[in-house]
Amino acid sequence: MTIAAYAGLPPEKTDQASVLINVARNVGGSIGMSLAQNVLAHREQFRQSRLVENASPSNVQYQEALRQATEYFVAHGSPMIQAQQQAFAWIGQQVQTQATFLAYVDVFWILTLASAACIHPTQRQAQG
Repeated sequence: MTIAAYAGLPPEKTDQASVLINVARNVGGSIGMSLAQNVLAHREQFRQSRLVENASPSNVQYQEALRQATEYFVAHGSPMIQAQQQAFAWIGQQVQTQATFLAYVDVFWILTLASAACIHPTQRQAQG
């Protein structure tokens, strides 16, 4: 891309072209990072809300996970009340970790689709 940017320029104009390319790269990178961080924050909130829907006391899998985590903490020396609190905290931490992971996957998918959309149609035809 850098070679294409300098194609056809007289040698005395390459310094100006270099400055413009660097400015465009810095501004584009800043905008791209800001958009990615924004999407990440929104997708993390969305993913967390979807995961929390399944972490309710009426959910059988939730009850089983809570029971197993409580037993784990009791087996490692915590009194029952403290073990249950640790189990609640551990489940909350797992939900947050999974929401963050899924949000990053979403951002990478969005960036993949955006990159694919940027491929010029003639390049797609030449490859196919």
